[in-house]
Amino acid sequence: MKASSSFLLILILPFITLMSCSKNDNGPQGNLGKRLTGSILHQYTTEVKKIDASTSNESTLFSYKAGSTAGWDISHDGSLRLMSLREAGVYDRNRFKIIRVSDEVVLKEFDYIPRFGNYTNNRGELSFDNSLILVNPDHDNGIVIIDTDGTVKYRLDNINDKQLTRDDKAVWLPDNSILICFDGRFLLRGKAPFTNLTLVKEMNYENWGNLRVSNDGKKVSMVINDHIYIMDIDGSNLIQVTESDGSEVFGEFSPDNKYLLVGADYFHAPVSSNSHWFLKIVPADGKKYNLNSSPEVIPVIPNGQKKIVKANEVTYWRP
Repeated sequence: MKASSSFLLILILPFITLMSCSKNDNGPQGNLGKRLTGSILHQYTTEVKKIDASTSNESTLFSYKAGSTAGWDISHDGSLRLMSLREAGVYDRNRFKIIRVSDEVVLKEFDYIPRFGNYTNNRGELSFDNSLILVNPDHDNGIVIIDTDGTVKYRLDNINDKQLTRDDKAVWLPDNSILICFDGRFLLRGKAPFTNLTLVKEMNYENWGNLRVSNDGKKVSMVINDHIYIMDIDGSNLIQVTESDGSEVFGEFSPDNKYLLVGADYFHAPVSSNSHWFLKIVPADGKKYNLNSSPEVIPVIPNGQKKIVKANEVTYWRP
């Protein structure tokens, strides 16, 4: 066994060789309906909006300064916000702030300092129980897991002697284990202390990723070749659930796991920072829905508006 920053991948296959893991249509106002629960959180500018899924009422959740903010996260129970900030004149760290959503009180704050390099765009993701923070790989560091005081608990820099890169992404599961998209080809699972990882599924697709986990931890959604698929958490029963004339970028489970919030009609414009998508909802019942024509598709249109919500950056569905 190698040092704690390198990890053994346990493959549950006989043998495997590792390789490199309508948007503007007018519609009814306030169309979500009482059958939906929770709040849809989205942004297109630096003002983050909250839509009550049962009433279609929209309000401002918070706003931030783009130049000094690397990113934000909302806990899975909706009670906490994690802000990652860039402080003026500081070029080797991010300031993490944990804020109580109900009253905007800052509960904790600390500096996150990468072991290597001086990357200042790191953002964290809170675990389901709000006890840990996951930081995905940057240019010089692998996956880092810290507690809410900023103490590093675990590092995953290499898997089978292959260094993790920014293309490798991890997401939390409800039991504080993680799923990892690795090397463009493998979906892995591991739990603390992350010294052994298990293969969930080999992903033989040209493009895949953008994982979202159901709140009960039983299913995971992902994008495969521009459309949304869902799968049992053990890697079985992979099925396509959306089709369209465009591209989808994620499928976020509703709090009760009965629906998927889909980033649809994706427009890719990274140079101008104008990449965006439009929000639509489909049942998470294993059937395939055409986002352009299926009557079950719900375009997200808040009260007082006529067009589907256009969003970018972070989009969540929380209780």
